[in-house]
Amino acid sequence: MPLDPIHAFYCRKEYLTLAQSCKVKSGGICARCGGVFDMCELRPHHKIELTLDNIDDVNITLNPANIEVLCHDCHNATHARFGNAVEQKRVYVVYGAPCAGKSTYVYSTATRNDIVVNLDAIHRAICVCGQYDKPDATKRVAFALRDYLLDEARTATPRRHWQDAYIIGTYPDRIDRDNIAREYPPDVINFVHIDTPKAECIKRAHENIKQAATRDAVVGWIEKYFARYTE
Repeated sequence: MPLDPIHAFYCRKEYLTLAQSCKVKSGGICARCGGVFDMCELRPHHKIELTLDNIDDVNITLNPANIEVLCHDCHNATHARFGNAVEQKRVYVVYGAPCAGKSTYVYSTATRNDIVVNLDAIHRAICVCGQYDKPDATKRVAFALRDYLLDEARTATPRRHWQDAYIIGTYPDRIDRDNIAREYPPDVINFVHIDTPKAECIKRAHENIKQAATRDAVVGWIEKYFARYTE
């Protein structure tokens, strides 16, 4: 499954670092409406839209002068101007190892009009648990909610109110990704591989997870992912 080059760019370390720097320098002020927002409510936006013709031009893609920091509403309005009408549903399956940066990528790319299917976030929304804690008592409910959102992404018509869908998962097996692809028209489904090396994923686990038992479990999940991964 070919990777969307534009979405692949947004998960590159160089862009993520620049995007965060631009948000900090903005002081929380939207460049369009002038409102003041929390950093998590802001989105870096390329003034010159990224296309397949300019995606390799660092003077456009990684030029701070070409990036303005916008609030959700202004960012959404800008995307509408570029032709992302609600009728044009797109579904992005963002996959990779634990600690690869899948959620970081999605939350720096998606807008408030998109739906995000993230099983980890669903678990945290329905019970009191940590990021990597999935209580057996609530797993059935969490999976049911996840499946409902997946069905919504798959069956939604042009009359829906949301824009695009982002599905976050590990999906190490090619057969699972192929099965997902068959559920959507080719012009709707996109796969974004957050291809972070195993050593970096393990490093992040050790740096970010303080509880030893949880950290060891996550490192085990990372090892299993790379043992199973097929392109």
